[in-house]
Amino acid sequence: MKIAVQEDEQQPETEVVIHCRKTDEQVLKIVELLSGFEKKLMGIKAGQNFMIDPLDVLYFDSVDKKTFVYTTEDVFEILLRLYELDKRLPQNFFRASKAAIININKIISIRPDFGSRLEVTLVSGERLTVSRQYAQDLKAKLQI
Repeated sequence: MKIAVQEDEQQPETEVVIHCRKTDEQVLKIVELLSGFEKKLMGIKAGQNFMIDPLDVLYFDSVDKKTFVYTTEDVFEILLRLYELDKRLPQNFFRASKAAIININKIISIRPDFGSRLEVTLVSGERLTVSRQYAQDLKAKLQI
């Protein structure tokens, strides 16, 4: 794959064009990543709305029918359910359990846990459990 960047001061906005022989899985992943680049999430904290960049998200967690988004700096409530987030988030997120979605790019280590589960450590130092139901999905995504 070749990548080229051309600067043009006359260009009104950034445009990405992909030239390929065939639209395969790799091209579709690139398109998905690029299309999700500018999408923001709305988080609520102390009665105020905040725009959250998905690239800053460590994980999402659902507790008592409420969904929370965790960043390295803060925790926000989000009005979307996990199944709705599953459809909207780019491929660097994966379902870790019935109650959590984790950003793969924020994982620094993975170790086996009891009962075929996995324990992941995030860049924040937090440790989360990947249930055995979703452990194979993570391994497949990471190609391990």
